[in-house]
Amino acid sequence: MLRIMVKMLLAFALISCGGEKKRPVYVDVESFEEEEPHEQGEELGVQDEYGLQTQSGDEVAVPFRYNGGVKYLPVRVNGYSFEMIFDTGCSDALISLAEANYLYQKGVLTTDDVLGIGNSTIADGSIVENMIVNLREVVVGDKIVCHDVKASVSNNTKAPLLLGNGVMDRLAAVTVDNENEVIIFKMK
Repeated sequence: MLRIMVKMLLAFALISCGGEKKRPVYVDVESFEEEEPHEQGEELGVQDEYGLQTQSGDEVAVPFRYNGGVKYLPVRVNGYSFEMIFDTGCSDALISLAEANYLYQKGVLTTDDVLGIGNSTIADGSIVENMIVNLREVVVGDKIVCHDVKASVSNNTKAPLLLGNGVMDRLAAVTVDNENEVIIFKMK
């Protein structure tokens, strides 16, 4: 079944990767007062196609969950909630085939989102081939809205979800406050 799913998803990967333009990052300031997280699939109430733009230099603190030496951030991908590992060693983002299939079954990851095939160097130094997809909206901590985030899809269904530099490079600075268990994102 897994091989069939991989072949099916890879069959959609005929679209070539083009030159990539850096996208701006926005913050949904309306959610700062909310205590409860958004339900899956619920809109964030953005005012335009990109979200609500912050002023240059604004800072957003997002709480993380620490487990086994790893920092987990609450993230919504195309409207669905996940926890992703904060990983400065990851060039873009990484989701597993299980999450890609879940998003595909929900209709929020489509064949139009498949960008092609790419190679990734993993932590042990080996090179693996992954499908590359466009995540139309990645929302970190219900506050930071990033559009068109490139992500690799790991063939390993148990691979952790990684939030990498594809998001962090869009920001002016990222600071980890271990004492207060928050990551502070400074907008450009």
